[in-house]
Amino acid sequence: MNRIAIIGAGAAGCFAAQRLRELCPYLHVEIFEAQDRPLKKVAVTGGGRCNLTNSFQLVSDLRHVYPRGHQLMKRLMYSWSQWDTMSWFEEQGVRLVTQDDECVFPQSQRAMEIVSTLKRGLDIRCGCRQTLEGLEGYDAIIVTTGGARNFEWLERHGVEIVAPVPSLFPFKLAPSGLEQLSGALVTDSVASLGGTNFRAEGTTLITHNGVSGPCILRLSSYAARHLAEVAYQAPLVMNWLGGATMDEALQMLQDMAQENAQKLVCNTHPQELTSRHWEFLVSRAGIGREMRWSGVGRKQMNRLANVLTCDEYQITGRVPHKEEFVTAGGVSLKNIDSNTLECKNRPGLYFAGEVLDVDGVTGGFNLQAAWTMADAVARAIAERFSNQQR
Repeated sequence: MNRIAIIGAGAAGCFAAQRLRELCPYLHVEIFEAQDRPLKKVAVTGGGRCNLTNSFQLVSDLRHVYPRGHQLMKRLMYSWSQWDTMSWFEEQGVRLVTQDDECVFPQSQRAMEIVSTLKRGLDIRCGCRQTLEGLEGYDAIIVTTGGARNFEWLERHGVEIVAPVPSLFPFKLAPSGLEQLSGALVTDSVASLGGTNFRAEGTTLITHNGVSGPCILRLSSYAARHLAEVAYQAPLVMNWLGGATMDEALQMLQDMAQENAQKLVCNTHPQELTSRHWEFLVSRAGIGREMRWSGVGRKQMNRLANVLTCDEYQITGRVPHKEEFVTAGGVSLKNIDSNTLECKNRPGLYFAGEVLDVDGVTGGFNLQAAWTMADAVARAIAERFSNQQR
């Protein structure tokens, strides 16, 4: 009987084992996990609800959701797409629901339902840290160790590694008064890094020491390597009106001034912003609390429009985001066959999931990458051993 070893009982490792059971049931598959239990990250992802994939209905280009590895994902998703993922889990008895933002969750809103489905019937050995040296007797090895920091055990075998850096994290900002608005949400915002082309859109959450939310997490993913190079010290530019230009903001303010001439500026806010956030931005533009719209001059109007569309803060660090922790980097895609994910210089060694230099933004895209790559490896191994049986 052919023996397959999987190092890492995360999403990619367990799904690869499940697909091997379906495609080639006579294989003997063992999973080795260093932690005390499998799928620990899956159990907490999505706030414990498990955002297991995305419908991709709002995705026009995969590079927008896979900053690294989008070409590989495009190729592999022809064989295992988000629809295949949804069908597979539903066939296992998991009912799914797609939210308005196109994120897909189990209807139960319980990540443990996904965990129990993935574990079912597998031979998982927890508390067992394995390296390639200890698995010489196996016919194939699949490495699915996730976003590891230490790849020395692979480099010893000639595997090229792209240095890992954190991705998907909130920003810590220098004190500016913004932190006093902790908990405020701006659903249509644009965040960018000053002096670069890195830019992201979506919801921003103001926190007690900086900013978070899907918009910021996406920006941290797009700019992961740049931010690491500048030691997480960079100017953050916020457009609180989404894609509005300075001229469009000015026109909005002029209309507000005309309609509310005798009202206080700080008491008349656009619907995109909360009253507290608006008061903060008005003060930031140098407009006093007792100022009425009729008294706002051209320079003050320009300053307010600039604050609304080009509000600059200083990033002073990153905030660890344990629930959605992802790394950019890992096994270089130059090392692997893009169809089978087999190591080019070590036949029989395969990689799947975040251990590769592939990562996505928040929204179910990283788990979809795990399912897709795990399927590609399982198909390759099943075909290899099926041919040997003939």
